[in-house]
Amino acid sequence: MHSIKYQRKLIGVEKKLGFLYVPAEARAMLPNENAEIKVLFQGALKPKIKKYNADHNRIFGLTPFYKKHNLSTGDIVSVEVSEEDVEITLEEVEKIEDSQEKEDENFIDVSGLSSQSKGNIGEDRIKEIILLYSQGLLNVYKPVIDDRGIDLIVLKEKIYNPIYIQVKTRFNVHKRNRLILTINGNTFKPHHSYYVIGLVFNQEKMEMDENILFIPSKEIPDLASQLSDGSWRVTVSLTNGKTTGKYKKYFVTKEELVNKLLERIDLVNEIVN
Repeated sequence: MHSIKYQRKLIGVEKKLGFLYVPAEARAMLPNENAEIKVLFQGALKPKIKKYNADHNRIFGLTPFYKKHNLSTGDIVSVEVSEEDVEITLEEVEKIEDSQEKEDENFIDVSGLSSQSKGNIGEDRIKEIILLYSQGLLNVYKPVIDDRGIDLIVLKEKIYNPIYIQVKTRFNVHKRNRLILTINGNTFKPHHSYYVIGLVFNQEKMEMDENILFIPSKEIPDLASQLSDGSWRVTVSLTNGKTTGKYKKYFVTKEELVNKLLERIDLVNEIVN
């Protein structure tokens, strides 16, 4: 099982508030949204459940561990991060430098936005793209309840064969050079009319990137890796916003996205009628 090992020198606010900051190199192994994760502490036989804040890259609930080992500002802890859990000890391992340099002055800090707000921004952008580029041929609807894995429903005028879309928006791709989407296994059910969209927010341009990840849900099990909780994780390595890997063919422009939706609706309509 792949894991990342590093050392972290505690700073005052970590000790005071009882959290541990996760450097960029290790974040790819953790959820992209606020979640509970398993943390195995030195000397413990079983991991404990702790809260991970993906907006600020912090693992909370470490005060008992810090007090038990009498840790202070400047002390070093060793961390091993995998998709299964996070192990925290006092043994020495390879150090990962994470200077947390200042962002480029052109970047806008969006860390104050909640996950829900970020999700709404992405969904609104997709609605705008579909409405504008389809020139009125497509309509977009939002479910009253959006915790079932469906964010948007797309219909063509006078044709009642909908396309269901789950939208995942990521604001930290420029830091990692990776687009990582985690799809809830409890609500995910592949279907020929169900698609997953991955958006990358460019914080320099304050706009979504031109290229959009557009994956049929039927192909997710073959492309993504399945986590221990049944969820699916899509990981796309990017260089200057582009990839050469297996996901390359799934990136489309805004116009291509709308054309694919129109083609799919027309195809299904021909089959059922």
